Amino acid sequence: MKWLLFGAAICLLCFHGESKTWSTEERRPRRQNSLEQTNEIPTRRAIYHKSSADPPDHNKLIEMARYVMHNCDWASIATISILPAIEGFPFSNVKSIVDGSLANSTGVPYFYMSPLDFTARDLSKNTRATVLVSLEETNYCEKHNLDPEDPRCTRLMLSGKMKKVKEGTPEYTFAKAALFERHPAMANFPPDHDWFVAKMKIAQIAMIDWFGGAKYISVKEYLAYNYTGNEMLHYYNRLHQ
Repeated sequence: MKWLLFGAAICLLCFHGESKTWSTEERRPRRQNSLEQTNEIPTRRAIYHKSSADPPDHNKLIEMARYVMHNCDWASIATISILPAIEGFPFSNVKSIVDGSLANSTGVPYFYMSPLDFTARDLSKNTRATVLVSLEETNYCEKHNLDPEDPRCTRLMLSGKMKKVKEGTPEYTFAKAALFERHPAMANFPPDHDWFVAKMKIAQIAMIDWFGGAKYISVKEYLAYNYTGNEMLHYYNRLHQ
């Protein structure tokens, strides 16, 4: 009898404990409400890439490189730090990125920067940088159960020198419009932060998209390639239908 009572008490405690535990859905903020309040566009990871075509075959190196660059919204950018405690060390930051408009991919990474940011401060002393983008940003790797470090989860690394795009030039108008098109929140960035458009003059392109180590891609061939992918354009068109 004592054991029966003890067992009943344990069951009651378990039931009581479960009644106080939130479900995953209860703990997770509702993405839809957040988007409704901020009027932000849903991410491609959540919507577009669930139904998008897979990237090119891994043997098509230049096409793959251009695909990854055009289909990523943000990049990790490494610079040489000027912070006193780590001066001369590599320092990585996250930056929103485009390589052109939705309908016009150039392969050139463009950024919207402020002199107040870590990256811009570093670049004011040393313009050398490396930019990394990865298919992990899409849902391709997740869909195929690939770890971000798996060589089949393509990552593209562009190294070169960063420079400001001169205001008033056709390139500046094009790049800024492309940045604001892909990242509409930029229109509401603080106006007193002296924003400018920057781009990379690419010196080297390395890519890991399969087993066997990194492949190095000709910068000239990469920039000259006529990338006709329209995934991003179709995605935004569907959002506004």
